[in-house]
Amino acid sequence: METSLSYNHHTTIATSIGEASLDFAANTSRAPVSFKGRVKEPHLLRQLMFALNEVIVSTSAWVDEAEWALVLDPVITVHPDQVFFEAFSNDESAYARLSAPLSAFETDTEPFFGTTNVDFTAGLRDALQDMRSSQVTTFQVGAEGFGVETAAAPRGSHFERKVDVPDGWLKGFLQVQSAFTMHPFVFDVRPIDLLAVIAFLEDNKALTPPHGLRYEFRKGEPIKAVLEPWNEAFVLRDTGYEGYDRTVRVWGRRRLALLQHVLPYAQKVSVGLLGRGLPHFYICDCGRYRFVLALSGWTGNDWSKGAALDLMAPRGQADAEAVAAVHGLLSQEHCCLPDQIGERLSLPQADVTQALFELCRAGRVMFDPGAGLYRLRELFDEPLDLEALFPPDTRTERAEAIVAEGGVEIGSLTDPDAPDNWRHEYQATATVSDDGGELEVYIAIDQEGRLRFGRCECPFFKDNIMSRGPCEHIQAARMALENTLREEGQVDTTGEEEA
Repeated sequence: METSLSYNHHTTIATSIGEASLDFAANTSRAPVSFKGRVKEPHLLRQLMFALNEVIVSTSAWVDEAEWALVLDPVITVHPDQVFFEAFSNDESAYARLSAPLSAFETDTEPFFGTTNVDFTAGLRDALQDMRSSQVTTFQVGAEGFGVETAAAPRGSHFERKVDVPDGWLKGFLQVQSAFTMHPFVFDVRPIDLLAVIAFLEDNKALTPPHGLRYEFRKGEPIKAVLEPWNEAFVLRDTGYEGYDRTVRVWGRRRLALLQHVLPYAQKVSVGLLGRGLPHFYICDCGRYRFVLALSGWTGNDWSKGAALDLMAPRGQADAEAVAAVHGLLSQEHCCLPDQIGERLSLPQADVTQALFELCRAGRVMFDPGAGLYRLRELFDEPLDLEALFPPDTRTERAEAIVAEGGVEIGSLTDPDAPDNWRHEYQATATVSDDGGELEVYIAIDQEGRLRFGRCECPFFKDNIMSRGPCEHIQAARMALENTLREEGQVDTTGEEEA
């Protein structure tokens, strides 16, 4: 899609004795956003801005000039409780979110809430070096941009460019939200342990595969991070695990270095894992600030095309009135817990979940993984063409045909409330007939309709596990299970209930 990015000056920093001016130019073609406040911890903000800048300019592949210009324009949102930046890396494999509560600033005026783009220049990092804790630094978001008032920087003339935003950039931004809401396994680690992993990678270069990072979980033991091919194990102290023994392997581990400027200031890091080769994320609590880094399953498997996370999301379509009601509530409140939305609107939680998924998919709402909140965040002023971004999936179409032909037979079914079902999911085995053969399939679906895990005997699954989404046989078993639950009068995982 084509969008207009208009600025009346480039982002600049100016300093003088006792004062600093950090001036972010905002996109003047969007609705105005207003905020003004004196930064209480300039040094900490400077370091976290370093990290955000490093994510934005990082890439593992050659990027042409047009794409470079695009990815240097992150979005900034002002809410009643916080201000936050969101951005993608040049190779679209890393997403970063830097947030600060309004308590991190001393404010004299009422903010005007909203979302806009900011001009994030390549020279910003060097200029940030001039920020000091001894200087008064005042941030401002307004009609003329996100910036500061003291020691005002010289401003250039107005400039505007029309940008043809690649589908991959849009889909990546939207897919991140799907990953955050898929109930990942989350555990807290000490920042120093992750720094030890990063230091080892900097001092050692693997000449032969494998190049994975394994998180090993053993009941009653601390969690371990193991680097391949050296099998160098790092015990993540102060962690514990009481589930079943398992290993989660991810790739593109050198992207952890993007946290180097963050970890020394973090009191705690929460690691979220979805599964082998699937996206994973790191939530760094740095006093008042929070820095989130979300990584695709591996560097070359960018967010836009690799994981097919939409295929694992709750199926079905929310009622248009429910979607409008949820969006209307968030437009008033700016952020809400999902339970609060259901209570305020008197909607079943399944309907709320589906409505939120569709709003996230449309770029109108985002999920805040650190707080568990859904937030209003209009990625663009104009609606996205979702049919062009997300065309019909061939695996889903094939799965529908298999179910219509009676090609799925459900075997065992474990209820979420079974004593030994610690994940509280629907777990089922099935026999799926396809191309004259029979395949044994296992699926696990949570009570909100998300596909949590699947296993199949087909070549696609053996090659990819779930790193590129479910195969058509897992999808067919899932559809057949939903039909079975509907026939038995249980809550329908597509977002409706039997009368």
